[in-house]
Amino acid sequence: MFKYSKGLLVLIGLVFSNPSFGHSYSYTFNRPQNTQQANYTIELLKLAYADIGFKIHIIDFSRKNALLAANNGVLDGQLARDISIESAYKNLIRVNYPLFKFSLELYKHCEPSSTKTMDSVAILASYPVQQRYLDSIDFQGEVIEVKNNTTQLNLLIQQKVEAALLIDFAMANKTIPPALGCYEKQVVATYPLYHYLHNSHASIALQLETTLKKLHNNGTVAKLRSKYKLQF
Repeated sequence: MFKYSKGLLVLIGLVFSNPSFGHSYSYTFNRPQNTQQANYTIELLKLAYADIGFKIHIIDFSRKNALLAANNGVLDGQLARDISIESAYKNLIRVNYPLFKFSLELYKHCEPSSTKTMDSVAILASYPVQQRYLDSIDFQGEVIEVKNNTTQLNLLIQQKVEAALLIDFAMANKTIPPALGCYEKQVVATYPLYHYLHNSHASIALQLETTLKKLHNNGTVAKLRSKYKLQF
């Protein structure tokens, strides 16, 4: 009995002293909007993490605060973001494999005008890429940040803004309200999205990049894109 207890204590000591045993085998990310692109990304990353011996855990979390939480290590990173986050969120490192591309779409009333000459535009507060685009064209009008696409479109309908800058996949399952009347939709930019990790997990970033490229080369990525009807 003594020998058994002594052996058990040694085993417990090894478990808690060995970094490989103490490592968390689950990485936590916030739940994205329910879109085909998001579902594709989750399934692809689950396969990639499983290939290197880990799991991912998706939780409900404020999308507005998700980037800050990831940067502070409360979340383990972000499932998919564009590189515009890198200047403000220094603790997040990019897994350098483009998961997919998305387009920024400008919705505006039919009156002739260009983005640069508009007085106002509504953007989403949780998507830095929209502000990045406006900065890139030196937009001088008023920028109104809101929480969701519905509010953007309502401001446009009520003519409180001249335009709304929207992300294509976020609008995929939405219909444009008839009250919007005559409007134009213009693709103004296209960007790739990448997986990001908090820098405390830098040791697996290169492993994930290698695995994602392997899944790309062996046809897994193509099959998933077909499954979710994605063309990019």
